[in-house]
Amino acid sequence: MAQTQSASQTPVLAASTAPRWWSPILGEIVGVAKEPRGLIALVILAALLLFAFVLPVFDSTDPNFILREPKNLSPTISHPMGTDHLSRDLLARNSVGLQRTIINGLGAVIVGWLAGIAIGYTAGWRGGVTDIVIMRGVDTLLAFPGILLAIVLITIMGPGLFSVGVAIAVFNIPSSARLARAGVLREREREYVLAARAMGASGRRILFRHVAINTFGAFTVQLPIAVVASVLTMAALNFLGLGDKPPSPSLGQLLLDGSRFMRDAPHYVLGPVVLLALMMAALNFLSDVLSERLDPVRRRAV
Repeated sequence: MAQTQSASQTPVLAASTAPRWWSPILGEIVGVAKEPRGLIALVILAALLLFAFVLPVFDSTDPNFILREPKNLSPTISHPMGTDHLSRDLLARNSVGLQRTIINGLGAVIVGWLAGIAIGYTAGWRGGVTDIVIMRGVDTLLAFPGILLAIVLITIMGPGLFSVGVAIAVFNIPSSARLARAGVLREREREYVLAARAMGASGRRILFRHVAINTFGAFTVQLPIAVVASVLTMAALNFLGLGDKPPSPSLGQLLLDGSRFMRDAPHYVLGPVVLLALMMAALNFLSDVLSERLDPVRRRAV
């Protein structure tokens, strides 16, 4: 009787311990946090996300509202980051500016990488004339400096947030396309691909079910670096006056406005500079840790 009851309970216990979809992600985050640089990166990124998305929920200050305070006021208890040249709260403006930078920058990078990966996969898998034509177009884009290409696109479409997003997306296509093509060229001659072809698998199934999975590690390592370059490019475009128009806050616009008052109000530019520096450092640390964790030689040694 005891044996029957134990056997009947076994499937229930097995089902209750079934892995969830978020288990690999959580395990990877824990693995990154075990490294000192990874822990620093995660803490900084979490703090930046809280500052950008949680602070505006609890702080109801309108970033465009002109306060009854002195202009270029130094940091105080009521205004921890001071006020700008129009007596607007810099804490609220920096928070919203970082939020817009994260949303627009990350969104543009993802769109550009998806387009570039699709282009690279097509070129690498089909080869021949298709590969030559596609990659010559990619090389043409690479011939232009990224910031110059972005300025040309914004000049054609007109200044604005949408134009900056399109420019950042196009800016990310060449590098992601070359990375995807290199991964496909490396993987398509492996034994598992030949075995899948021998078993009658279609080319599309082999590409997306086998080859794409084995090229994912390179994208994971390079994505933080791409976000770094894109955020800096977006800030530079806003600094040049090609992005959001006032009074919309952005980190680049805050740098542009604050550069005129650096002598009398250095706190004006300190906020966006610190936020950008922390984001750059955290993403670079994260990329280094991911590169080490995905290195097959290092993993075998461990």
